[in-house]
Amino acid sequence: MNLSRRDLVMQTLFGTGLVGIQSLATGLPISLITNPQRAMAADVLNGFVNPQFLIFSTSSSGDPLNCNVPGTYDDADIGHANDPSMAATPITLGNGTVVKGAQVWSTLAPALLARTCFFHHSTYTVVHPDENKVLRLMGQIQQSEMLPSLLSRELSSVLGTIRSQPISLSGNVNETIYYQSAPQPLITPTTLANVLGAPANGLGTPALLKIRDKNLDNLNAWLKSYGTNSQKRFVDQFAISRAQLRTMQDGLLTSLAAIDDDSPLSQIRAAIILFQMKVSPVATIHIPFGGDNHNDEALANEVQDHTDALTTLNGMQSALVAANMQDKVSFGLTNVFGRTLRKDDVVNGRNHNDSHHVSLMMGANVKGSLIGGLGNDGKSFKALGLDSSTGLGTNSGDIAYSDTFASMGKTMAKAVGFSDALIDANIRIGKTIRSALV
Repeated sequence: MNLSRRDLVMQTLFGTGLVGIQSLATGLPISLITNPQRAMAADVLNGFVNPQFLIFSTSSSGDPLNCNVPGTYDDADIGHANDPSMAATPITLGNGTVVKGAQVWSTLAPALLARTCFFHHSTYTVVHPDENKVLRLMGQIQQSEMLPSLLSRELSSVLGTIRSQPISLSGNVNETIYYQSAPQPLITPTTLANVLGAPANGLGTPALLKIRDKNLDNLNAWLKSYGTNSQKRFVDQFAISRAQLRTMQDGLLTSLAAIDDDSPLSQIRAAIILFQMKVSPVATIHIPFGGDNHNDEALANEVQDHTDALTTLNGMQSALVAANMQDKVSFGLTNVFGRTLRKDDVVNGRNHNDSHHVSLMMGANVKGSLIGGLGNDGKSFKALGLDSSTGLGTNSGDIAYSDTFASMGKTMAKAVGFSDALIDANIRIGKTIRSALV
């Protein structure tokens, strides 16, 4: 049987047989619909603390984000564009620490800056196609899982999502996400809006009310015969009323109508909609910060992309607040590699850098912080090792340079709620940096 494009998208979002529609209509996790007895016997949190949905940005271009963040303005040999937005500017992080970074980073919304971590490390590669290796923390994740896929897999049950796989919204085949070795479909924001916003069979269909009533009637009948009072309370904490379903439908349809392109901000808006629907715990996107800028006269593209990116991040914060999800959704960014930093080499472009990269983490479990730093050997700049107790960059600490990337991965896992045991069971080396976390 040939499936239409709409059918394929719906199946991707809601599973075979569209069982996820039942979850959406009732507010109940799929596990509670398919096997209520087992679901109610399980430990819902399973060691998680304040679990988060995650918007994860990645770029196979290897953008120069690492070149202008806090931590790159303490050495006069590091080159920046001659533009006011890249001028050294004092930036106060959430813990009261004042650092120097590009002026454009000082424009980040204070509420978001207060929970933003700039994490200096390396990805140990200069090869664009190594994007898929980098997302696997260069082989340090068990079963060769990608970081966004590992996070999605473990967060799914605790957040009660329809899918355990992440959703990819960038539309870039070079940034395809693999889950348990299987490539995940690419769904653009406009495709999502067209499919879910369809008046006859999208989110606005009256059939959702009937689906809600039927499934809750069946579950309540089971509870009446076999359920305990605690199990009934368990269902009540998830189930939504008819009025709540209508409100959700109206709100989601309004949000979908606002998506008219596939820009980074539209990718973020689409991710938030998917989180509200509890489709997946993780959505991957692409926010440019200068791209593959070997030839970038006066670093003009780098300047413009940074300006646009900060506007996008502030737009994300506004969208999260509007959806009342600012404490439920975190943001992470890891690209394939960073770019070169020495000022004599970067006047009109930057080359690939396997020795330094910066990942971003933002969210309710993240402390405004600068983790790690740069060493200068007179020829190039390289990420330092780390002191796990302070997060300071040093080659005499307990985290070697070779373990900084995995340590970032462990810290990001902790930032979305993972337990220490779960982190250590899945990421082989490195240490969680506590000073990056609340």
